Amino acid sequence: MIAEPRRETRGPAHPAAVRPVLVVLVTLALTLAVLVAVLPHLRYGLHGYFSSDIGNYQAYADQIGQGLKPYLDFDVEYPPLAVPLFRLPGAGIPYEVFMRRFSTEMDVAILLAGALVALSACALWPRGRRAYLAGVFYALGVALIGALIVNRYDAAVALVVAVFVLCLVRRWHTAAAVALGVGFALKITPVALLPLVLLLSGRPRRWLWPLAGFAAAALAGFWPYLFTAPGGVWYVFQYHLQRPLQLESVLGTPMMLGQALGADWVEVGSSYGSQQLIARGADLAADLSGVLTFGALVIVYVVLLSRRARLRAAPDELPLAVLTLLLALLAFGKVLSPQYFIWLVPVLALVAAKDWLLGTMGGVVLAMTQAEYPTLWGHLVDLDRPVVALLVARNLLLLALFCATVWRLARPPWRPQPGYRPATQDPGGDSPARSSCTIP
Repeated sequence: MIAEPRRETRGPAHPAAVRPVLVVLVTLALTLAVLVAVLPHLRYGLHGYFSSDIGNYQAYADQIGQGLKPYLDFDVEYPPLAVPLFRLPGAGIPYEVFMRRFSTEMDVAILLAGALVALSACALWPRGRRAYLAGVFYALGVALIGALIVNRYDAAVALVVAVFVLCLVRRWHTAAAVALGVGFALKITPVALLPLVLLLSGRPRRWLWPLAGFAAAALAGFWPYLFTAPGGVWYVFQYHLQRPLQLESVLGTPMMLGQALGADWVEVGSSYGSQQLIARGADLAADLSGVLTFGALVIVYVVLLSRRARLRAAPDELPLAVLTLLLALLAFGKVLSPQYFIWLVPVLALVAAKDWLLGTMGGVVLAMTQAEYPTLWGHLVDLDRPVVALLVARNLLLLALFCATVWRLARPPWRPQPGYRPATQDPGGDSPARSSCTIP
């Protein structure tokens, strides 16, 4: 009797398709676990160190509750769409109650952003495990940034970033521009992402609707105050234009390093609701920050323009593009508050699902930021050398991360050599015959 030859059993040609509902549920479950089981039990507590800004939020809410009009009867340093977020917890209530309600409001924003990150990941990688990894990394990012994320309204800005990325991935360019208009009326800085929408839209004749959508959304936030309180609206921009060089900024790193080495004289002052650097060259660095930020953005956009066809053909490059632009804003601005890093969490999760090196660098930046603020904040203000060294290391790593993302965007796409035969299945979840990130 002749035995039949043993047949080779092969696995499926493609990884299993993801289930978007399951990816969203996993992301929400992990993020909720972080919010409930991790953040309240950090060594510094959930609220104790974060009273300054929340106190300002409550003061605005109480004045509105007394019948005063923002921008007209009292100055507000934040754009108009931030005001409803401050008003929502209520007026004339104890501080502890306001604080808990505001944190719950931010919890909702964080969870919504997580759901949108999951949907973006499913659109980018409909097969394999990367979509699930993005959800895991999002929850991890929330944990790494710490309790700060529920104590600042920048969680709402992160939600806008998550909406923007999903719209880009789906090629809803007008909707993406509308999201940026909302972001402009919420935090101003998202306007720096608008040229990316125009770049992806194609020829200038296709820019009309995105520009109209951005303008309509931005003006909708400012419109109630443009004629009744133009001076109050201008104060928002004037306040931030006049801010000095902040203690934590990357531009202040050489001065902080010189102080730590005993080669330079540095003092810390307080103004505009934060700590500023008083040192030789601080005023010059603050004056040049706008030029440097604009220059960094121009460099990134030149790279993106040269890679426009690749970005449109491979949407999984879009989170990296958004991350690079946000890093340019952080690395070269004269103000670098810890809460600004919250903006990175949604897009960093998507980048980490594809690029472990950039994800690791970004995660370390978030963790170092939490280590610096709030636990060691008093030591940093006192210019204790070990904490100054931590800040210098964080800022250098942030700058390195920006350079790495630019390099990743600028490098030419990999092309197989003659005779190369791809494997049947890509461990990352992409098909060798056709990238699973391509969206019809």
